Amino acid sequence: MITGERNVSAYEGSPPVDENDRKIADGPLYDRAQVIALVRRKALSLWTRGAAEDAAKWMIDVPDVCRLVEQAVTQGRYIGSEWCIQKPGGPWVASDAYAVTVSEWNAHAQRELDTTWYLKFSISCTGNVLLSVSNHPEGC
Repeated sequence: MITGERNVSAYEGSPPVDENDRKIADGPLYDRAQVIALVRRKALSLWTRGAAEDAAKWMIDVPDVCRLVEQAVTQGRYIGSEWCIQKPGGPWVASDAYAVTVSEWNAHAQRELDTTWYLKFSISCTGNVLLSVSNHPEGC
């Protein structure tokens, strides 16, 4: 049972009482234009340990994640929305998840290869920062 947890996202709602009930219906939750405005300003934080580890593992930085998020909301596929927690006992955010396929140079293959990226993010309660929860190739 989860109690007393706080929502630090712009979505007006309360985190789930039951941790198994994280899905949020009727998404996407965040306005595409607002998401694009934030990523164009590079106003993005790798908010969870997982997001920071994803960035390090896949050798991407905040500008790369911003580019992927913009491509996801304009050309990608909305997957769903759900509650995510930063760390055990920490704050929660309501997040939108997208997948987007991009063609990227692969040094090992010496050619362009398609990579489908899974991106999950939220807008902060202030509306000034995009909070990255996940940013990794799909299935990884």
